[in-house]
Amino acid sequence: MEKIKIQSHLFEFYGIECDHCVDMEPLMDQIEKDSGLPIRRFEVWYNDENLRLLQKLDKGGSCGGVPFFYNKKTRSWICGATTYPNLKAWALGKPHERFLPPPRDDTEYIQGVRGWFERLREEGIKRMQQRTETQQSTTN
Repeated sequence: MEKIKIQSHLFEFYGIECDHCVDMEPLMDQIEKDSGLPIRRFEVWYNDENLRLLQKLDKGGSCGGVPFFYNKKTRSWICGATTYPNLKAWALGKPHERFLPPPRDDTEYIQGVRGWFERLREEGIKRMQQRTETQQSTTN
């Protein structure tokens, strides 16, 4: 029995080396699994035909980059990486944000703050030890 290929109304335009596009892969897979709606994927950095389609759908270059998500039924789109709830709303034809980046990974920032507090704590301990040593030497 031949498998019938479903022509989806959901498009994603991406570039092979695009980090944000790679980040969106698991979310798109989950959307497909949860909704049963396939997402057609078009590589645009090395495929001129796909790039022309992207330029046609991204009217006026509103997004101007990838990833770019386009819903052919609703004519709605999302520019850039986004959150799972926003992508799901787009796929289901519900209201969504065109520009809603996922939360920034603050791990590096938090580690920097922790390092600063640790250095501050160490400096405080060092000063208390010096004060204690100074007080002990003056009382002896």
